[in-house]
Amino acid sequence: MKRPLQRSLLSAAVLAAVPGLAAAETTSDTYTLETVTVYGETEKQTEAPIKTDTTTASTSYQLDAEAIEWLGAPGAVNPYRVLEEVPSVLVADPDPYGAANIQGGNKGLRIRGEIASHGGMGSIDGLPLTGINPGPGYQWLFDMENISQVSLTQGPIPPDRLAFFTTTGVLDSRLRWPEAERGGQFSQSFGSFDFQRSYLRLDSGKLAGDLSFFASASYTDADKWRGPGKSLDGRENFEGGIAASFGNDTEAKVYFSYNDMSQHAYRPLDYEQARNLSDYRNYDYAKHSSATASEAVNYYDYNRQDFIDWAIIGEFQTRLGAATTLTIKPFYVNEEGSYYSGMKNGKVRQWLIDHDWYGVNAEVETRIRTTDVKLGYWVNTMEPPGPPTAWKLYDTTASGGLEFSKWSLLAEPTDRHYFESFYTLVTHDFGKLRVQGGARYVIEQLSGFKAYDTTGIGDVSYETALEQASAVDPERSTDGTTFYKMLPYLGLSYALAPAAELKLSLGRNYGAPAYSIWPTFQSHYAKFKAAGVTADDIWNGIKPETGDAVDLGLRLTFPRGYLEPTIYYAKYKDKAVAYWDPVVQLAYSQNVAESHAYGVQLAGAWAARRDLDLFASVSWDRSVFDDDLVTAGGATLGVEGEQLPGAPKWLASLGGRWHLGRFGVAPTARYVGETYADSQRTERVSGYATVDLDLTYEERSPLGDLTATLSFINLLDKDYIAYVNASYVEDTGGFNYYPGAPFTVVAKVSLDF
Repeated sequence: MKRPLQRSLLSAAVLAAVPGLAAAETTSDTYTLETVTVYGETEKQTEAPIKTDTTTASTSYQLDAEAIEWLGAPGAVNPYRVLEEVPSVLVADPDPYGAANIQGGNKGLRIRGEIASHGGMGSIDGLPLTGINPGPGYQWLFDMENISQVSLTQGPIPPDRLAFFTTTGVLDSRLRWPEAERGGQFSQSFGSFDFQRSYLRLDSGKLAGDLSFFASASYTDADKWRGPGKSLDGRENFEGGIAASFGNDTEAKVYFSYNDMSQHAYRPLDYEQARNLSDYRNYDYAKHSSATASEAVNYYDYNRQDFIDWAIIGEFQTRLGAATTLTIKPFYVNEEGSYYSGMKNGKVRQWLIDHDWYGVNAEVETRIRTTDVKLGYWVNTMEPPGPPTAWKLYDTTASGGLEFSKWSLLAEPTDRHYFESFYTLVTHDFGKLRVQGGARYVIEQLSGFKAYDTTGIGDVSYETALEQASAVDPERSTDGTTFYKMLPYLGLSYALAPAAELKLSLGRNYGAPAYSIWPTFQSHYAKFKAAGVTADDIWNGIKPETGDAVDLGLRLTFPRGYLEPTIYYAKYKDKAVAYWDPVVQLAYSQNVAESHAYGVQLAGAWAARRDLDLFASVSWDRSVFDDDLVTAGGATLGVEGEQLPGAPKWLASLGGRWHLGRFGVAPTARYVGETYADSQRTERVSGYATVDLDLTYEERSPLGDLTATLSFINLLDKDYIAYVNASYVEDTGGFNYYPGAPFTVVAKVSLDF
């Protein structure tokens, strides 16, 4: 690219350089000099899709709207898929469009060997909108076209980066609020398996009184890639926002989002089937069969989900002085729907989910002399489930319908699930050394549950069933409990040179208690009772996982790229780990393990030519048990020093963009190393490599900027296991394997106007 170099002393320089002009100053002649413009070549900067956050000493990666469009799934509903190329991140997704919501809290994201469980990974504009959420929740609530940036912070987490659980890291999506300029965006996509997606957004731009607003809508529909049924059955999404300024010191904003989604489930494979993908890759739920009850429950329409989610987010910001700002962010989220799933006992279970959660984050930022100070308070109160409170069982019919059988679980929370945090972060520069220090104090109050005898209660609503319930079952009920944790943090960054920065961060993180033991107990009550285990025993035995972490990183910035190596170490206590209990005869999760993790990760980008940008990431992650596990029956599992189940040691990505005038070619390759699904390391999952390819064409038309994209997902049609789930709702007592999506083609046309 060329640019004009304006020089304020140009006239003086010319006067000094040309003989005779000085003498003209003593004459009456006037000389007029023509404008001289000097052109110079500027250094090509890399268009890296993955950037690093320079505002923190922690390991933090950012992806802007262009990177989200490039690396995200075509379904544009899943923020996890954007992170696939980030170091030490495993995104497990069995659907090519990022549309598979596996029931329960495990949504398939693993970072540095740690799994993001209970739906607890994700915030919006710094607000944690998901915690103990077994439904689709925030993950399907926002169209990715309405997200301006996604960031992931790993290792020690600064106290002002809020999340329910931080041992996995903090994923934050920044909303695309109303734009300052009037305009809009329209896109239309079509792809394999009858995929179609339409999206429209209109922005008002700045109106009188500094008022602006936007509205968007989308519709997404696709068949499953294996078996009958829908991957997304006409998902509808509506979003809108209003922003207004009051003078120069105050701004208020409100954002609304509504999501109506339905889909059929993918059928999991057992281990023997997963080992023979040539025969079972397309194995799935079937069309209706009434041969036997055990076969009838595998009808695809008995394995589905339907949910409606909506949220309101507010933001009020005002200056309290020249250097002090107050920001208040209230929010409310509501979710209603259910999962249907065929059970091994020949019944179909309906899991009813109807809950809300709300809260507020208030933060004051100020500057005291040369020190920046941030003080904050966050509170969130949510209504269970999760864990589950209402399960109905149905019998199948010859016509493909359902007949009510009984309630298998009817429980009432004794209180709301409550999170509260106070936090502070102080930043001061000592020359080339920047110091950030602070802490976050966490209070988590778990609700207890009253489990009812459901004898005589019919096919009624959850609220009516509670009214009709007459007796509490004390052995299946439990009281609540409360946890208190202090999470200190220290971050240091030192400028070794203008293009080299050394970073060190230390801190304590907070992880999830093993909530999933509650529904496991309820589903298999007879087995636990025979082993002499009550609901109080299992609920009082859970505790939050904690992790002490340290990261050491170096950021090297070059004229045409960057390189950022990081080494890390973390020590975890009270880790929730699923293992086989030979007494109860189940695999279930408990906070009984201790482990440590260490590794090396590297992210980099390079503008190899003016028309070619490359990026790469690679990580070697060791996450191992510190001790053998002892089951409830006293048996010992020899796992000390072994890698955690589901955690690959090697992850790598390589990609780039080659610009050929208006055309672009963007290949991306990724590698995931082998893992073991179980703690005993008997069920091995092979590693795999996949390749994606995007072809683009850009044109400026009278209507606006036009972009056409042709995407090839899993270009080489690789067979592999994408996702292993040990969720308590799958009714297998073991591990469930989901094949990765096959070769998929998607065409998209978008217009920005």
